[in-house]
Amino acid sequence: MAMTAAQEAAFKAASGNVEPNLLHLLCLGLLIAFLFFWAAWAIVDVYSGWTNQRLKEGAMGRAVVRSVLLLVVSIWMFCS
Repeated sequence: MAMTAAQEAAFKAASGNVEPNLLHLLCLGLLIAFLFFWAAWAIVDVYSGWTNQRLKEGAMGRAVVRSVLLLVVSIWMFCS
């Protein structure tokens, strides 16, 4: 849904003359970067537990599948 001219002018005035599309892209970029950082951290954490033999092999596979699924669904939902 597009904003009217009055809504866009009010948004620019309140945000310090920032374009709505630019702010939208910035928020999407931050979300995706955070999700990739979280997924990498989760996989490294599970891998270190697996190498120390505190986790079974199945836990490693499930963590990778869950992380990849989270990234794919989030990108599909928010970036399409």
